[in-house]
Amino acid sequence: MNKRLLSCAFTALAVSIAMPRGLSAQTLATGDSRVVNQPVLPAVCQTLNAQFTSSQRSSPPSSDDTSRIQAALNSCASSGKSVVLAASGSNNAFYSNLLTVNGEGLVINSGVTLFGNNSYASQKELILIKGTNASLMGPGTVDGRGDIVSGSARLVQASNITNLIVFNVTLTQARHPNLYVEGGNGFTAWGVTIRTPADRKNADGIDIDSMTNATVINSSVNAGDDGVAVKTNSGPASNMTIKNSRFFGTHGISIGSQTFNGVTNILFTGNYVYGTDLNGIAASTQDAIRIKSDVDCGGHVDRVTYTNTCITGAKHLIIMDTMYGSCDGTDGTPMFTNIVVNGVLATKSVSGAYTRIRGLDSSHLIDAYLAHVSLDSTTQSSDQDAQVALNASNITPSGSGIQTRSFTLAGSVPTCAF
Repeated sequence: MNKRLLSCAFTALAVSIAMPRGLSAQTLATGDSRVVNQPVLPAVCQTLNAQFTSSQRSSPPSSDDTSRIQAALNSCASSGKSVVLAASGSNNAFYSNLLTVNGEGLVINSGVTLFGNNSYASQKELILIKGTNASLMGPGTVDGRGDIVSGSARLVQASNITNLIVFNVTLTQARHPNLYVEGGNGFTAWGVTIRTPADRKNADGIDIDSMTNATVINSSVNAGDDGVAVKTNSGPASNMTIKNSRFFGTHGISIGSQTFNGVTNILFTGNYVYGTDLNGIAASTQDAIRIKSDVDCGGHVDRVTYTNTCITGAKHLIIMDTMYGSCDGTDGTPMFTNIVVNGVLATKSVSGAYTRIRGLDSSHLIDAYLAHVSLDSTTQSSDQDAQVALNASNITPSGSGIQTRSFTLAGSVPTCAF
């Protein structure tokens, strides 16, 4: 069993706490350590003109664009410049199998769609991105045709990247995760639109796995699993900001399940969570704020801050659960410390809505702080083994091993425009 204990003395930020002996003040997350500015389109390396139309989506051409797109990408590799997919007259579509982007950009022009062909679904992904200063940019669309093809291909997979930018592009109809980034340093998703139905199983919006310094900002995610999830399958995860984004019909803005390599310094701020997607399809779990792990894949989650979160039509409003359920990974002890939720408004919560703060045992208490929390359902479910500081909040955790106390933290319940 993992023996990591609460041994750090944390610095209080705008906090005055009456603390029991042995407990420390929280440290707020700061998120991405980089200065992140709105991206700009890279210089053009090559431009390819479309030779097909989107009307062929249900029956893609057998002789498609895979070879010529990949040849252009190869010739521009590691340049930081872009291959541009452009319309040509009434032709507005490209059809492709697996494409590899390696240190260059792929830009899809307005009105243009890159479709996955029939055979890509047997691959691991449609687009694989690696290298330094790679990018995927719009304002066009990548369509995985997940409503037609079967399989478990991811739409976009990035691996061991440095300074990846995904900007102003629409990702739609993924079979499994829309955008999965694993390993590396520096990832920005700015103005990304994801449109995959809420009832598409395992079709996460954006997964950020085992890397440091990432920002998701000004994005709109309609997806069939986690809206955004921070994981640690191959290494630790740290220094991430998820900001000013909207999540429709997802399983929430999440940490986990895989936390066995350690998660630290994650900031969620100014986000909206909707329990149904844009077509009125309810998420299968209707989660909002969620930190989840288990002894099958658990580890230390520290310094996670949610500020100014707006929630509507959800069921699981605030979830911190070290007994989430079996998950794949490396056995470890799930332990959550320095978890701050400051500023939440939940409205139109569905029947049976609740909050859960469930620690593993008396030796591994969840260390949580709830300030300026206003929920229209104040039901608590299965709370246990947690020390929870409360300030201007209308919920009170209770149960075996629950300790509560008062503290003060600057802030307010957010004003939300759903």
